[in-house]
Amino acid sequence: MICKVSEDRGERKQDQAARSRHRLTATALGLLVAAACGNQADITRDSKALTTGAGAVMGMGGSTTGGSGGSAADAASGGTDNGAMGGSGAVAGTVTIDPNQMQPMMNECKPTTCAEQGYGCGSIVDECGNETNCADEGLMCGPLQACVGGVDAPAQCMGDSSECELCGAVPDCSAPDQTLTALTGRVVTPGRTDDNVANQLGVPNAFVYIVRNKGIGDLPAFTAGIPAEGTSCDRCEDQELGPVLVGAVTDATGAFKLEGNVPVGEEFTLVVKAGRVRRAVAYTLPDAAACKTTALPTTLPENPARLPRDMQDGLAVNIPRIAVSTGEVDAMECVLEKMGIAHGEFADPGADGSAAGRVHLYVSNITTGAMGQEWRGARLDDMTPAGSELYGSADRLASYDIVLADCEGGSYDGSGTERMAMGDNVINYVNRGGRFFASHLSFTWLYENGTAAFSADDPLGTGLAAAASWNNNFDSTSKTGTGVIALGRPQASPHIQSFADWAANEGVVTPPDETFQIIEPRSQATMLGAAAEEFVYNSDVTKPSMGTDVTTMEDRTQQFSFNTPLGAPDEAVCGRVAYSGFHVSVSGSGGAMSPFVGAVFPDHCTAGGDLTKQEKVLLYMLFDLSACVGDTPPPPVCVPTTCEELEQECGFTSDGCGKPLDCGACPVKGPR
Repeated sequence: MICKVSEDRGERKQDQAARSRHRLTATALGLLVAAACGNQADITRDSKALTTGAGAVMGMGGSTTGGSGGSAADAASGGTDNGAMGGSGAVAGTVTIDPNQMQPMMNECKPTTCAEQGYGCGSIVDECGNETNCADEGLMCGPLQACVGGVDAPAQCMGDSSECELCGAVPDCSAPDQTLTALTGRVVTPGRTDDNVANQLGVPNAFVYIVRNKGIGDLPAFTAGIPAEGTSCDRCEDQELGPVLVGAVTDATGAFKLEGNVPVGEEFTLVVKAGRVRRAVAYTLPDAAACKTTALPTTLPENPARLPRDMQDGLAVNIPRIAVSTGEVDAMECVLEKMGIAHGEFADPGADGSAAGRVHLYVSNITTGAMGQEWRGARLDDMTPAGSELYGSADRLASYDIVLADCEGGSYDGSGTERMAMGDNVINYVNRGGRFFASHLSFTWLYENGTAAFSADDPLGTGLAAAASWNNNFDSTSKTGTGVIALGRPQASPHIQSFADWAANEGVVTPPDETFQIIEPRSQATMLGAAAEEFVYNSDVTKPSMGTDVTTMEDRTQQFSFNTPLGAPDEAVCGRVAYSGFHVSVSGSGGAMSPFVGAVFPDHCTAGGDLTKQEKVLLYMLFDLSACVGDTPPPPVCVPTTCEELEQECGFTSDGCGKPLDCGACPVKGPR
């Protein structure tokens, strides 16, 4: 072994790649050489010898151009004497090794590769001390993968794991001339059939997203109705969507754009959720779609982003459980039928309300007279029960997500008898998160129904009477009127612009004219309460007078909504109520005073053709009624996990969104 004093400090500099390859070799051999050379302050270099930085390597860090340093032995143990600040280059004392003398020792090690060691990424150090970057062997991770392991097991790319199976399929679009991979489309109602285009309307404020993992196993299950002794508030900030890779919220027309973490070349699950309606499909974009925008078909049957017709129509399907109490002069159940809910989902509720089917019919009033039993509203068959079985049971009401109350016509509860007997059940239902829609004379469930103001000590006891002032004497003579979208009105809904844009897109209004004709305008509301949100009012009304029709100016709210408990602060709202003053389904009535007495579902719906303008407005109100409560929902995003949630104490892992999560340094246990 040759040990000489070096006079040429410039020769201490090494090529960076060489330092990386030999730093651990130098560590091991340098200790031996340092011991052999004693405590000499400097050790020279022979032109045929290999210069190493053993002391510097053990010193872990520092300048690569340090001073003359201390002894090699001191530096080898990590010393920092006289400017020996470490580093992987020739710093502190340098050691020269005669390759001829050390060759037998070096020949004992066997070089290896990442592939041979089972590594999929990262780097390895073989028995020779040589470090190999696995990327040099083509073993590297994708843009949304993390290299995990290397301490207790060979490092692998996270992307085909339970944290984010699809992250590895997200293309790298970081080049200056590239755009992010994107997916555009439109969420629509399905209509009765794929060819029923007139009833395929855009769905605003729907969540559209791709889940991180393959399949539907991560999608949360739905529980219908309101849990016993609990609430079901469905607040926008508390949405349970499952692990999201990328997401968006539809605009007023139902259009959306997913951008960024969109996988290609792998099947993924595309999910649409509007309120408590959900449908998922398996979809695959070709590899050629990387770093481009792909437009999904927006017409049926190819459109993958439509709502379901029944509970088997897609993957992870949910249709909210709905109760309809039918009436003499209105048929809100027909709006559900026309928008595309299959006839097989309409059913009698059964003895305890637990029968199959997602839409249960009750007849508001069933009377018995000389002609026998008479159903004062549409029914499925003779087993369809009376509305009292619905409203008379708090538990029965709570088993539904949404309750729709048709206008009862002349048999309405003008005396308040039903309200006084069963009104508390309605109060309890909506304050615990239920969604309730009242058409025209079903206002009696709101009128004088509870006067208690909101109290944090008893939110469920909050009354409904303060929602509006009402006229209990109904008008049945108005023939037509002009409906106006409440843009700029003092109590216009926060969603009024979205409603106006949607109405224009669906042909209800023609901007800048924000009006439409109302057939048989009715409204018992004379003034809105402070918490009510207005959507439509009428500016005039036409009535028969002295053998002719006379049009008079009339400013009366036709449609409004409010959150419940009424008057609660934003953080305490839970349910929602909507009211419509006009009859939303008049097609086929032939001008009869009670067109739906004795009607049988679905005949009274299919006879009416497609959705009328008034029915389209109701449909929007149903969208608004069933949506999450609170502010307009933000687009769903991928929420990274934490080291604490994963119970990982050190090392790198995936954050569940395809990016590395640094949990701190792990103790090195030696090369593999």
